[in-house]
Amino acid sequence: MSPIQIQSPGLHVRSLQSSDFWHLRRLEHEVWGGDATGELCPHYLRLCTELYPEWCFLALDGERPVGYVLNFPSGRTAYCATLAVHPDYQKGRTNYLLIRAMVSKLVAEGMEECRFLVEPDNADARSVHQSLGARVVAEVDDYYRKGDKRLWSVITREDMERIRARYSRLRLVS
Repeated sequence: MSPIQIQSPGLHVRSLQSSDFWHLRRLEHEVWGGDATGELCPHYLRLCTELYPEWCFLALDGERPVGYVLNFPSGRTAYCATLAVHPDYQKGRTNYLLIRAMVSKLVAEGMEECRFLVEPDNADARSVHQSLGARVVAEVDDYYRKGDKRLWSVITREDMERIRARYSRLRLVS
């Protein structure tokens, strides 16, 4: 299967490459450096670039990396572990383009569901998930540290097909 690429004026999204490790590290620092949970472990980012590059996507403005989405398949379920966008690009098309690439991959691979992990008070992320049709299926305490609460939400194959049909009607995917 050919790699998924999404283009929009000035922005494009493509699958990760091994050399993107340093881009991910820089974006991690810029996006999550001040967050209580903090940046992802560099080993985790290497897993993405070396073992799951076709499941993970990088958004670029010209040559500048501005966002990424990291996904991991397990059987017919994909886990969307992180969607991060540089603060200067958070209110634009970048999230949308990354989601388009992710959904295209999920549909192309015949995934049955996609699960998202999010903090309960992260209204922006929860709004993105809800726009995809995600439903909260579990609440987990002490996820990364004592007192850390996270929500698992899920979209099903039917949700993905609905999203893809909507994107097709808008001529955003083939």
